[in-house]
Amino acid sequence: MGYAIVTSPCVGCNRIFGYNPHRVPSIRIKGKREPICRDCIERTNPLREANGLDKIIPHSDAYEGFSEYEL
Repeated sequence: MGYAIVTSPCVGCNRIFGYNPHRVPSIRIKGKREPICRDCIERTNPLREANGLDKIIPHSDAYEGFSEYEL
């Protein structure tokens, strides 16, 4: 059994990061899901709360490898 991790740029900061594509938080841009990194979530959550929105709480394994069988 092997593991996989997807890498791509964060939609918020454009930094490359690794994640589980089934669990990573994302935002929709022109109908397409775009992944967002943990640092950007931590930066934006205070603004979301100040605007009455719920915090984004990533799944515990959102930024971890996942089973190759889930590909």
